[in-house]
Parts: sequence; C-alpha cells; structure tokens
Amino acid sequence: MVKLLFLIVFTISLVDPCSALQITFKKEALVDRAVVTLGDIAQFDEKSEMAQALGSQKVAQSPPPGELAVLRSLSIKQNLVSSLSLSETIEWNGSPSVTLNRTGILIGSTRIQTIIAEYLAQNKADLPDAEIRFIPATLPLPFNLPTGKLSYEVIPSNPQILGSSKFSIIFRVDDRVAKNMSVKGRVEALAPVVVATSKLQKGTVLTPGNLALAVKDLSEIAAAGLDINQFIGKRLKRSLRPGAPVYTTMVEACPIIQRGERVKIVINHGSMHLSTMGIARNNGRQDQMIRVQNISSNKIVYCRVAAPGLVEVVL
Repeated sequence: MVKLLFLIVFTISLVDPCSALQITFKKEALVDRAVVTLGDIAQFDEKSEMAQALGSQKVAQSPPPGELAVLRSLSIKQNLVSSLSLSETIEWNGSPSVTLNRTGILIGSTRIQTIIAEYLAQNKADLPDAEIRFIPATLPLPFNLPTGKLSYEVIPSNPQILGSSKFSIIFRVDDRVAKNMSVKGRVEALAPVVVATSKLQKGTVLTPGNLALAVKDLSEIAAAGLDINQFIGKRLKRSLRPGAPVYTTMVEACPIIQRGERVKIVINHGSMHLSTMGIARNNGRQDQMIRVQNISSNKIVYCRVAAPGLVEVVL
C-alpha cells in the first residue's frame, strides 16, 4: 500500500500544471496605422492561435500622425474580457498605461518651398528666361501626414504661373488625398530688360545710345522688351523717364516712305511685270497699304510698301 501511494505521488509530480496565457502591456508603443490592436501595445508569452487572435483585436483609434496618446491598460483588459468572454486563466501584467506614438511624414516649410521650386523648374520651358523663385508671404506651419507612398500636385493661382499670388498643394498618401493646403506669396522672375537711359520724348527714334539692359522683375513688367535690337530704329509712341522699362507696345516702326515722296510702282502678276512712277500721298511703314498717285494717269492706287522708295500693287 505504501509503495502504491508513493507511485501515485511520483507520477503526479512529473505532470506539468496547465499554465495560463500571459499578456504584458508595454510602457510605450509605436504605431503607423489609424487603428491600434492589442498586439501593438502588449506582448504574449506564447505563439498560440489564441495569442494571434487576441493580438489582432482592435482596442483604440490611433492619434493623428506625429502625435501621442495614453491608453489605460485596465480599461482595455476589461473591454476585451467582457466583449470576448475571455477565460480568467489569462494573466494580465505590465504597465498600467501605454504611451502611444503614431509615426508620420513630417512636412515642414522647407519641404513645401522645395516642392514649389521643383514645380517651377519642371515648367521652365513655359516661363521666360529668368531667375525665377517663389517668395512666400509667411512660412507655413509644419504638419504630419500618415506613413505611406507620398505624392503631391501643385496648382498655381494663375495658369501662366507668373503673377500667381498663391500655390495650392494636394498631398496624397498611397494615392488617397491626405491634405489640401495653399501658400500665399509671389513669383519673382529676375531678368535683364530694355530700359531708357535718359528722359525720352514721344516721337523719339530710338538708337543704341537711348537704351540699356537692367535687371527687373518680369512678374511686374511681363511685356517689357528683352532685346535692345528689336527697338532700334523704331519711334516712341509716348514719353519715358530714365530707367523706365520699354514695352513693345510703346513703339512703332518709322515710315520708310514719306508723304509727297516719288516712288516706284510695280505690278507683278504671273509672267507680267510692269512698273511706273508715282507720288506717295501718305507716310508708309513696311508692308503698310498707302495711297499712291500714278504720275502718268494721275489716278490714285492703293499699294503695299515693299521697301524704301518701292511700292507694289496687290492684285
């Protein structure tokens, strides 16, 4: 009988008692999703199906990207035990609270200015040959976006880009819109433009001595001339002060035929080539139509100014 009792006690001592699943809350946790699971904030002492199932349970909403939140471990335990009817054999340990930090993509003012600068560089072919940059009115505050594949779209307030008073930026993460924002400011485009070297009166025929190049902001004087040669020999339609930009609309070509001048009239039509002399009854610029009196017949004909002293009857 004593031997039988000893055998029973020895056998029982060899059998391991059934151990409970242990769940240990972390003191701090890092997440990158909008939803927090138990597996994000706690550790399990075994890799069983029960542990995997519990680890996938949603326990809270994540804070905004880049921000912190504090979760109470007891509240999470009570909610899970109640909703899932969990066995009391599970042991809950660890920190009484979990400080949760959600990761994000930090977008600061430097990054935003770089995005706009890249946009200007990509559209360089559609802009004047100038030193172009965007000057923000105020620097935007930094913000965080959810983690993922980042892309963005830049939209100027003026489709011509120059003259834009703000740039809108649409940020997308994994092809979903994450944030819309706009930055106010102005586009500066510095380039040499044609300016008057001195005070010039209306009617002045421009010479190289009248003009020079000076660096100006094209966003304010978009129509200003960039090449001195395009103004040489043309006549001002208005007066200019020293240093004033010269616009292409401010000048006109000088007449190459003067009223009362004797001119040669030519007619070219197929194989027919005729010519006679006439008297111009109007001043005429290149390719302008003027009235010319035929000396032989005294009749008035309309001719195109072809060259100095030469007009052509257009049939």
